[in-house]
Amino acid sequence: PHLPVQDLYPPAEARFVFTPIERRGQEIGYVMGPGDECAAALRQMGWNVTLLSDEDLDWGDLSRYHTIVTGVRAWNTRAPLKRPGRSRLLDYASAGGTLLVQYNTAEDGLGERIGPRPFTIARDRVTVEEAPVRFDPKDPLLAAPNPIRAADFDGWVQERGLYFASRWDSTYYRSVLSCNDPGEPPRDGGLIVAPVGEGLFLYAGYSFFRQLPACVPGAYRLFANLVSAEKAAKRRAAPPSR
Repeated sequence: PHLPVQDLYPPAEARFVFTPIERRGQEIGYVMGPGDECAAALRQMGWNVTLLSDEDLDWGDLSRYHTIVTGVRAWNTRAPLKRPGRSRLLDYASAGGTLLVQYNTAEDGLGERIGPRPFTIARDRVTVEEAPVRFDPKDPLLAAPNPIRAADFDGWVQERGLYFASRWDSTYYRSVLSCNDPGEPPRDGGLIVAPVGEGLFLYAGYSFFRQLPACVPGAYRLFANLVSAEKAAKRRAAPPSR
């Protein structure tokens, strides 16, 4: 009661990114978790994005999507994804789609249900924004359609990522990026990829949900590569679109 009413007039600001971005495919299905702005960023990059309902996940035709992206903590919160057993999203990937799973918090058995083969979601994270990221620029996920370079990890905010994967089958999953906080061991589970049938499965602990709203150009380019990912045979059949 002792505080008077005050009018505040903060500056009106808008940020934007101007950077060339190549992409593959056109139709993207997005499974929203508790909330993030990645679907909006995909629309800004030129994709047609459909937010998938629980009914879509249970009964809908998923085959029309080039890629299905699950938002942060979607597997922790969305009822169709929390049920025991293999999800329809893995069936979608097996039939030739790309399934990109963003980070989920650690739950007993969750990684075993998410992926085509078991892996563990740990509490591993990298909190130093400038932590060097190690990678092979010739890796198919990083070489095209946008060549990823060290500069693409400049200007990241708050962290590199969180809830990285651990204890995966290295004969099946491939680790793409590695980084760590000072004095800690390498954290190699921030981005892993594996074939599943005719398609691909990716788990990404890197925090795109923070970087895209912050207008980090390299994060846009890297995210575009992950959403564009596809098996080599499919890539040969479909030239990149801009």
